[in-house]
Amino acid sequence: MTDSTTTNPVQLFLDSLEAFAQSVKDRILAFASDFLPQVEHDAEIALADLAEIAMNAVLTQAGSLVSGREKFGNAVDSVVQQVESGGKSVLQQTAQMAVQQAYLTAQSIAQANAN
Repeated sequence: MTDSTTTNPVQLFLDSLEAFAQSVKDRILAFASDFLPQVEHDAEIALADLAEIAMNAVLTQAGSLVSGREKFGNAVDSVVQQVESGGKSVLQQTAQMAVQQAYLTAQSIAQANAN
């Protein structure tokens, strides 16, 4: 006969496994609560910097007597070169997106000033 105070080894293992999983979950949540705000802050700064570089590239190209496509390409190349000269890297698509947004912003400002 088994003593009722004796614990089943399988249950002990499962309880231990569950406690370990909870411990890991708690550590991950603690790490995320510290890490994610910093990543978010760094991303906001990087995007603001990229937006400024893109707007400057667009404004530099605005006076050029080349087609819109060439202006866009030149602005994208300028963004990539400026970011890389700062020791960072940028995806071509990200630079294109930033330049496109800068063009739209500049166009919106110009239209508002015309009215």
